[in-house]
Amino acid sequence: MKRILLGVVALVCALGVVTTTASAKIYEIGASTTAAAPSCPENCRVVTKTTALQVSTGGKAYPITVPTAGRVVALSLQLGSLTVSQVRRLNATYGGTPRVQLTVLSQDSRQKPKRLYTAKAQSEVFRVTDYLGTTAQFPLERSLEVAKGDFLALTVPTWAPVLSVNLDDANSWRASRASRCNDEQIFITQTAQLILDREAAYKCIYRTAKVTYTATMISTPKARKLEDESSSRDDTSRRTSTTRRTTTTTR
Repeated sequence: MKRILLGVVALVCALGVVTTTASAKIYEIGASTTAAAPSCPENCRVVTKTTALQVSTGGKAYPITVPTAGRVVALSLQLGSLTVSQVRRLNATYGGTPRVQLTVLSQDSRQKPKRLYTAKAQSEVFRVTDYLGTTAQFPLERSLEVAKGDFLALTVPTWAPVLSVNLDDANSWRASRASRCNDEQIFITQTAQLILDREAAYKCIYRTAKVTYTATMISTPKARKLEDESSSRDDTSRRTSTTRRTTTTTR
C-alpha cells in the first residue's frame, strides 16, 4: 500500500510540472450599478403572463447577452413586497401564485429585423410567494447550456413583482407580445414562451422600466491539447542531432 501511494504522489508531482491552469469564469449576467428596486407594494406594477427580455439597462444594450459559452447555474430575483390582499387579487386575476422560470433565447439573422426569438432552453418553474420582499437566488436543478450571443429572459406564466418603474429612458424591456402592447386584455392573455424550439415576436417595448433579475453563469474552460509523448521525444532527438551537427561544423 505504501509503494502505491508513493507512486501516486510521484505522478501528481510530475503532472504538476507540465500542466497549466484552465479555469472557468463566473459571470452575473444582467448585473448593473443602476439602482432599481421593485415597485410593489406602493405604485405596484408586475410582469404578467409573458417572457421578459431586458434590452437596455443604464444605456447598456442587451445586458442579458451571454458573453461566452458555458452553463447557467442560478437565477436571482429582486421581489417586491406585497400585502395579503394584493397577493390574493393578483392570484385571482392572473391564474395562480407568482411563478417564474429562466429561458434561454437565440436569434439568427432572419429573425433579428422581425424581433423574433426562439426558446432554446428553460429552467424549472420557481414558485416565489415565500420570497416576496426579498432578493433571492435559486440554484437550477439542471444547469442550462448556453452559447456566446444567446439571451437570458425571464418567463412569467402567471405574475411576478419583478418590475422597477419610473426610471430614465436608458432602461427598457421587451415582452413576447406581437401587438396590443398596452391593452388591458393583453396582460391577462398568455403570451409567455412555454414551449421549446418555438419562436415568438417581441414587438412590445416598455420604457423607463427594468425587470429585476440576473443569472449566474460559469464559462466552459478552454481545453488544453495534450502533447503526444512520442512526438515530444522525436522533437527532442531532432534538436539534439541539430545541435551536434552545428557543433561539429564549428570545430
